[in-house]
Amino acid sequence: MSKFFFISIFLCLVSCSFSTKREVYKKKLDAHQLTKVSAWQWTQNYNLETKVTTKLSDHEEELLEILKGAHSLYPAKGFTPSGIDDNSFQHIFRYTILTLPRELKIFLNNHIKKIFLVKGLGVATLTIQLESDEKENSGKFISFLDIDVLNQKINDWYKWRESTAFKKDEEYSYKPYLSHENTVVNTSQMALAYLSAIILNWNPEYFPTSREAYFLNPNRYKFLNTSWKIKNGLVSPIYHDLLEDLHYLRYYSKGEPLFSTKEQSIFYKEIEKTGFVNLFSLMGSSKDFIESIANYIYVEKFKHPYSIDFYEKEKLIGTFESCWQQVRCQHKRDIIEEILNKEIYLITR
Repeated sequence: MSKFFFISIFLCLVSCSFSTKREVYKKKLDAHQLTKVSAWQWTQNYNLETKVTTKLSDHEEELLEILKGAHSLYPAKGFTPSGIDDNSFQHIFRYTILTLPRELKIFLNNHIKKIFLVKGLGVATLTIQLESDEKENSGKFISFLDIDVLNQKINDWYKWRESTAFKKDEEYSYKPYLSHENTVVNTSQMALAYLSAIILNWNPEYFPTSREAYFLNPNRYKFLNTSWKIKNGLVSPIYHDLLEDLHYLRYYSKGEPLFSTKEQSIFYKEIEKTGFVNLFSLMGSSKDFIESIANYIYVEKFKHPYSIDFYEKEKLIGTFESCWQQVRCQHKRDIIEEILNKEIYLITR
């Protein structure tokens, strides 16, 4: 009885501690002047490429530290650096923006107030919607991008992200193939595709801004309903026969990953019977929305390949390929094209 009582108190203290931290960070964010649209009006007439910087003011550094604390972000390891220095990467990122399709560049410029290239996030991007006194969803954002994460060639970046979910088993390996050239420009293209998807994810017309909004009108959100449902008050995948272990898969885990590359090919094979574009999109409905749209833009609009080969002792044992030309992702593709057609550009097959 005393042991149970001790555990209960410990769990309560941990829960209360996390709750208190969340409240502290929320108050700091609410009070910070740079979370307001009005603080960024001076960028109104800037082109998107000129909104990119590696230099932060004291107030911007302060905001970044609050955001890192609020989202429990920390520096990551295991990168495969491209060999390009930080200053040169900034120029490459700006070049990538200049080479974007005109419609996509205009879309991003209309919504993004500033892009900061920073270090220590441990994820590709941390993007926040700014507050406005005029409307609940301002549609205006600032974004922090991790240079160390993005300054990897695209295949190395994808392999690194997978390594945050699967620890290495010496007998099992994998090779992502996301570009014929395999450059940092490709990685920057993917990052900009993510920014586009994140902006759309905040649009209440396409994704609920709260759990209550979804519960009140679940049929409104067509994308969500392709792979998710409400069950026992929770949003969960519609696929009831998935491997139980998939429910415990996590990316960007702080400790050692629960699974190894031995299970990786099995997990990818499992989602071939679903409408999920990859394993990362299975991590939650919002991640599914963002990952799917970003992947679609990168693969279908930027005309890049997308596949992963799996090996056991250097013998090929399976390949996971892009689903956009497959029946399993057809409905999701139709909805994404409808969204992009309305918000960014006309989709023609």
